[in-house]
Amino acid sequence: MKDSRLNTRLLLATDSLDWVMNRTIKQSLSLKNATPLSVESDENAIPSKPIETLYIHIPFCHTLCRFCSFHKVKFSEPLAREYFVALRQEIREVIAKGYRFNRVYIGGGTTTILEDELIKTIEMIKGLTPIREVSCESDPIYFKEGNPQLLNGLVDRMSIGVQSFDDKILKASGRFEKFGSGLEQADYVARAIALIPTVNLDMMYGFKTQTPESVHWDLKQTLRLKPDQITTYPLTIGIGKNRKKAGSLAGDPHALWPQFLAVKKALSGRYLMEFPWTFSRNFGQAVENKYVLDGEDCFGVGSGAFGRFGEQFRISSFDIQDYIQLIKQQQSGTCYTKQIESSALLQHHLMIMMGHGRLDNSVFYQHTGKTLWQAFPLEMSYLIGAGAIKKDGSQYVTTEQGQFIGLKMFTGFLSGMDYLREQARDLPLMHQELSAEIV
Repeated sequence: MKDSRLNTRLLLATDSLDWVMNRTIKQSLSLKNATPLSVESDENAIPSKPIETLYIHIPFCHTLCRFCSFHKVKFSEPLAREYFVALRQEIREVIAKGYRFNRVYIGGGTTTILEDELIKTIEMIKGLTPIREVSCESDPIYFKEGNPQLLNGLVDRMSIGVQSFDDKILKASGRFEKFGSGLEQADYVARAIALIPTVNLDMMYGFKTQTPESVHWDLKQTLRLKPDQITTYPLTIGIGKNRKKAGSLAGDPHALWPQFLAVKKALSGRYLMEFPWTFSRNFGQAVENKYVLDGEDCFGVGSGAFGRFGEQFRISSFDIQDYIQLIKQQQSGTCYTKQIESSALLQHHLMIMMGHGRLDNSVFYQHTGKTLWQAFPLEMSYLIGAGAIKKDGSQYVTTEQGQFIGLKMFTGFLSGMDYLREQARDLPLMHQELSAEIV
């Protein structure tokens, strides 16, 4: 009876959290007040210290997954090669301006779609500036059809989007025809693990046909491969146009709580939970290149890239031809900026603390000049009422229910990024604006 009351309270709390997050996203992440980037403001934005991450976007795929909201188009080799030339030019100019980075993250799209262009890009970056690590996303079949050995010594961490080894889910999501059966993909992943220093497997749950038992089975197949990291989070439905596409695959949101418990049970003992959505193995040598989402600054290059450092979002053109023309005109690939409200930055910080499992009042005060209750009077009341946190001296620690609420906050963050991408696609093309000014 006690567990039943606890579960009911948690479901009511997460329902209200979903409603509040959707409302907050639409208010705080609206691009109606996004402003075109000026050359002067761009030069004044260069920080004295290195930005943590240079994010590079490769917006090409052979086929388009139904649930993916990232900026991508059907692959055309001539366009893609022209794009890579422009991309390298943008990166050279960014570094020449004085920007420095600790690491590189290459996402997509399908980052390995033109292997030779990817290699040329990574080698160029490493020749221009010191980088601690290079992370790259990949689909599983690349390790069957590509030449991944060529990335040896160039890519330190590979994040492979498997999503599921269950053939029913692979067929429903259109990934079976694209990448093969779960057994075939497991073979491709094993090849990657033998080659790349750090391999992360992206897994998802929350699909219509899934149960806690099938989620547990899926992750047991993942464990057999012994990847360095496993990132596992619910299917993100979003709040905009992508909601219909992803929603057709999603199950009952109330089923996520027992599925989250199934994830923890499957991974306990062999993997340590760093966040409720990411786990690192606790056997063998320590994992060096870890999944990072700690509020770090990020600079985006390429069509469809986002950047965030300081209190500002930076948005690149979501039209590939527009992006190429901007670079040819020696303009910045970043077209628009949007100021981030201080309350939104604090809420992001709260999400990270919930993910870490500890809300340290003294550390938070040193960082912000506010106590937790001064910064989050409503949020702290909500978290205590939901049974998500409990007092531990001058700090608060998250309960298991709190871990789940932290996960829901993270999926809200992903929904917010979906919402930004959706709006960014409709922003005016900048090279046309510049051409009009010249005329």
